[in-house]
Amino acid sequence: MNDNIYAEADNHLLGQKTTIPGQLLQSMLWNRHDLPSLEHGRLYRHHTGFTLTGMVVAGLDGRPLHCSYEVETTRSWQTRKVKIKLSSGTEVQSLHLERDDDGRWWNGDTELTGFAGLTDIDLGITPSTNTLPIRRLKLKPGESTSMTAVWIQFPSLTIAPLPQQYTRTGEYTYRYESNHGAYQADLEVDEHGLVTRYADVWSRAR
Repeated sequence: MNDNIYAEADNHLLGQKTTIPGQLLQSMLWNRHDLPSLEHGRLYRHHTGFTLTGMVVAGLDGRPLHCSYEVETTRSWQTRKVKIKLSSGTEVQSLHLERDDDGRWWNGDTELTGFAGLTDIDLGITPSTNTLPIRRLKLKPGESTSMTAVWIQFPSLTIAPLPQQYTRTGEYTYRYESNHGAYQADLEVDEHGLVTRYADVWSRAR
């Protein structure tokens, strides 16, 4: 299949209508295998780009956790906005980040000065955000690229830079590395670049 397989899959579904802003391209259900966790995620396309949404129910650090998120990107898959609402035990937290046209990141009115120039968000609780660099980088089989993502850790919602590397190992397979190879995972994706299997951590039920 050619290098535009993901874009072709998106365009194929443009005729479908939905009451949610944008056109629903894919609905996913992920199981997590290293802890009790289930996620329902969705990918939408709209006139300004794409939106990933998800709802995660899990047991983390000995407490029940419920998380909903929304990630908005440009047409070229550059992150624009991130909204997270998290309930963990008796605590409720929220986070709203924005990336402006100059590549600066903002948490409300506060600029995250150490993150200027970074493009991708990485939500540690879900495999959905691996789709962002996979789609944005447009790697061909055998190609590899290093970058740094804005990493959100859970359940603390701590924000940190995370060096990453993506290598496209096949038509629908990638090798993901972070912290300069300290962590590695083999990924399988579908025609939209959405993860169907993330090493032994996540697998898609549908």
